[in-house]
Amino acid sequence: MEELKIVRNREDLMGLSGKKVKLVGYYTSQSYKPQVTGNPDFQGVYIKSQIVLEDGTVVNIFPSWNKQSLRSPSEAQKYTGKIVQGIGVVEFEATSRMINSQIRESVIYLEELNFTVLP
Repeated sequence: MEELKIVRNREDLMGLSGKKVKLVGYYTSQSYKPQVTGNPDFQGVYIKSQIVLEDGTVVNIFPSWNKQSLRSPSEAQKYTGKIVQGIGVVEFEATSRMINSQIRESVIYLEELNFTVLP
């Protein structure tokens, strides 16, 4: 199996866009209560998470317009503020073809998430 390249900063991210990589940074998350949802019985909160690279570049875990971007409370509690390694395909400044294409965000299509120890 091929060794995955490591993304630690914006330059790495730009150069490896479209490739499967190991993304290393701090896990952060925000939670909010939506005003309107597709399910009127939904009473919870939405949690969106990111991995912040060493130079401050923010990489969303899945695009914000994608349902997969909603993270579980247990994942957010376990990883927030910790250094993590995400494995998946990264995209630098992705845009949605279905909604306002003015939104540009870097994303990882996450396959695996683990704690990591920096060498």
